[in-house]
Amino acid sequence: MVRTVGVVLGVVLMVGLAVLLLQDRKARIDAAHRQSLALATGVDRLLYFGLRNLERAMAGISADAEVFATTAPEQAQALLVDGVEGVVSRHAELHSIVLVDARGQAMTSGEGDPDLPGWATPMRSAGRLLVGPLQADGDGGWWLRLAFPFGQDQWLLSRLHASEFERMIRDLDIGRDGSVTMLDQLGTVLARVQNGGNVDFAGRRIQLPDQVRDATGTASLRMVSQLDGVERTAGFSGTNGYGVLVAAGIGLDEALTPWMWLVALASAIVALYWMGLGYLVYRLATGERARDALLDELEAQADWLDQAQQAASTGVWRLESDDMMIRVSAHTAAIFGLAPEAAVLPADRFFERMHPEDRARVEQAFAESRGSGTPYLTEYRVLLDDGSERWISARGGVAGSGRAPGRLAGTVVDITSRRLAQARIERAEAQFRALFERNPLPFWVFDVATLRFIAVNQAAVAAYGYSVREFLEKTILDIRPPEDRPALMGAMRQRTGDQDVDGVWTHVRKDGSRLDVRIFSSSIEFGGRPARLVLAEDISDRMTYERDLAWRATHDSTTGLETVEALTDRLDRRAADALGARYAVAYVRLRELELVAPTLGRSTSELLLREMAERISLVGETFGLAGYWPSESFVVVALDASRRHEMLAALEEAIAMPVHTEGGAHPVEASIGIAEGPEPGEGAEQVIGHAALAALKAWQEQTQALPYDHAMAEEAAERLALARSLRDAIDNREFELHYQPIRRLEDNRLVSVEALLRWRRPGGGHVPPATFIPLAEASGLIVPIGRWVLAEAALGYRRLAAHGHGDVAVAINISAVQLLGDGLPDAIRSVQAEHGLPVGALHVELTESVVVRRPQVARARMLELRSAGVRISIDDFGTGFSSMAYLRNLPLDCLKIDRSFVQNVHADERNASICRALIALARGLGLGTIAEGVEREEELEWLRRNGCEQAQGYHLGRPAPLDDLLQALRAAA
Repeated sequence: MVRTVGVVLGVVLMVGLAVLLLQDRKARIDAAHRQSLALATGVDRLLYFGLRNLERAMAGISADAEVFATTAPEQAQALLVDGVEGVVSRHAELHSIVLVDARGQAMTSGEGDPDLPGWATPMRSAGRLLVGPLQADGDGGWWLRLAFPFGQDQWLLSRLHASEFERMIRDLDIGRDGSVTMLDQLGTVLARVQNGGNVDFAGRRIQLPDQVRDATGTASLRMVSQLDGVERTAGFSGTNGYGVLVAAGIGLDEALTPWMWLVALASAIVALYWMGLGYLVYRLATGERARDALLDELEAQADWLDQAQQAASTGVWRLESDDMMIRVSAHTAAIFGLAPEAAVLPADRFFERMHPEDRARVEQAFAESRGSGTPYLTEYRVLLDDGSERWISARGGVAGSGRAPGRLAGTVVDITSRRLAQARIERAEAQFRALFERNPLPFWVFDVATLRFIAVNQAAVAAYGYSVREFLEKTILDIRPPEDRPALMGAMRQRTGDQDVDGVWTHVRKDGSRLDVRIFSSSIEFGGRPARLVLAEDISDRMTYERDLAWRATHDSTTGLETVEALTDRLDRRAADALGARYAVAYVRLRELELVAPTLGRSTSELLLREMAERISLVGETFGLAGYWPSESFVVVALDASRRHEMLAALEEAIAMPVHTEGGAHPVEASIGIAEGPEPGEGAEQVIGHAALAALKAWQEQTQALPYDHAMAEEAAERLALARSLRDAIDNREFELHYQPIRRLEDNRLVSVEALLRWRRPGGGHVPPATFIPLAEASGLIVPIGRWVLAEAALGYRRLAAHGHGDVAVAINISAVQLLGDGLPDAIRSVQAEHGLPVGALHVELTESVVVRRPQVARARMLELRSAGVRISIDDFGTGFSSMAYLRNLPLDCLKIDRSFVQNVHADERNASICRALIALARGLGLGTIAEGVEREEELEWLRRNGCEQAQGYHLGRPAPLDDLLQALRAAA
């Protein structure tokens, strides 16, 4: 096989090298052709320029002669001779120039040419230089005759030294065997240069190839020179137009010299290959002989091997021939469950006893070993007659010679016991590895003595960020925070052997982050050393969640402060631990902070709240504790009650500083209540409640801080009783409406009346609206009260209309609860339909806080009211969070200027400026203006002069029951 492959490769190598050499030879010859043609065309071009210069010189002589004959006939001959001598003197290559007649006879001094009619006349052409044949000069040299037409039948005959042509081609690079030759049309050599010698070939005639016989164009040929017998690649060029042919040749032997070296190198390579192949074949033959000798030695030792296999539970076998007959020892037959005797049996007898899952694999391995000579090594199962399985390890090798078929021989060993033990070990290891590697929780084993990691699973690698190699370079101390290591070592010393739960620990990842894990561990033996198997359950999320839940249970998420409930528990525990310890509580209630969100945006509102929380938290850290009571209220505790005044001053300072946001600086106002406790029998909840009551009182009285006293509790009790009485006031008809006139300033005409709610108690006296209206809004009773006011106002309009005042509208005040609810527009439509009220009969007045609390809902409700024919006014404009946005976007009719701006407007320039600005603003937006609280004639006159449209106040009429108003209207009429 090796010999055959080697011969084939050798042949392929030789053919390949031959092809490459032939291609290289052709390329070199083609390059020589291109070089010779380039030389020929270059010399041809040089020749053209030389002859053309001579032609121009002789043409100049002819032209001068014509001029002389015309301008100076008597001196024309002398001038012509002078011109000819000048040309000859300038062209050293010329021997002479003679003017001759048509027969070649000289007409000027010099030698004529009697042969001229034979070679020049047939080729005569006006203005063209003709090249004639060579002429010996008598001194061993040659002249080239040139003729130029002159006049009608005359010629300028010149003789050119042939050596001039040799000079043109003398220094060309033509190689060792190259040559350059100039020929005329008859093949006469005019000049020749070659490196092979200085033989003078001028005047010799050769036969021109047919391709260049007309001495025009170019051609490239391969030919043997007629002059020196050298084979060359010849290039011919006759493009000069004067009938001179240039031939340039490159010696073929010289061009192929490098190629011959390549041929020698290729021959050497081929020779070396065949020598190497012969040596390889020799060595293979030697190896085959040695293998045959070894096989014979094996056969000689058969008896000894039989004894050895009996001792080692091993059998031997040998493939006897190509018909797959196998010779086996008695022990081999017994291993396969056959009769225990040496025999020659078909191979199928052994293959059919193999397990079906192993048979195809073993047959393939057997065939490959037999065919290729590779070692035969495999393990498989055989099925015995009783149904049991037996594991066998078989090995063998091929041996043979060129004279006999190959023989496969080997051994079989019963390895059933080893395979069963190995299977048990593998199953146990696989189960442990599966439990270890595929466990979704981090799992590792560490050495008890060194605390170094011995093994880790992929879950641990993913959870901690270390690679397996990095883990194995560390101890369990390296994944613990430094502060936990003493506790860990203590736990290791105290651990009992059967302890499986090690509790919750903090571990550190590779990136430095920490995680909380619950550890489960067990003592094992790993690699013969005491070790510990550890499972780590990551409970970071649960611990974080539990901590977050615990924090949220006692803290407010927006401000980060403790809730009042958590603060109360801490204070109560402190009071229980330290009997008689008193503390001071400050209840801080921020004013109208709920209006910031709809006016300036929720982000600004939250920023204000967090900023105030941070300031108040710092005060709490300084004096004791701080907590948050939604909404917009804080509780600060001075654990030392004697420092309550310092705490109050710190709070006032913190509140006094405006909060800076992207929208600018925002001042914050607050009401603060101070209470001290606890008194006997009181808890922290009661003390905080006292402080909250004091803060409420401060808010009502528009002062910043008030201390708690018992009168506040009594007043609060009265408010609670009043709130309970308010629920029965509607059913007991304790409410009534008083009407205050609103007049047009232009003509003092009554245009509307404002219906004002009054609560008259059964025992006498009235409850001020400022007292019961907030209670009604807080309790939700404002909705039924509002429906009653709406119905009474409709009845009031009917009575006004019945007395001839149908053009006087009735204005009612609408609270935020009424407007933002869902029933107000429907209630108004129902009242209008029930009482037949015309469009514009009812006006509603809204405060700024109603509008800015929920602007989108407020706008939708106001549009519904406008569609029902109700006019809308903004009451007390300028006293709240006034915004130009809602004035522009909301469907309004009037602005009511607050009484605080109208008071002394004629004398107070600040109020006057505000009123003028509000009147101008309303006029620019197309809104009407109503001034409230007019109590003097001077105020009224100022308003009239400055364009205010309407006004109301005690000066124009006090609020009164409808009967009193009607009586006053009749009296005025």
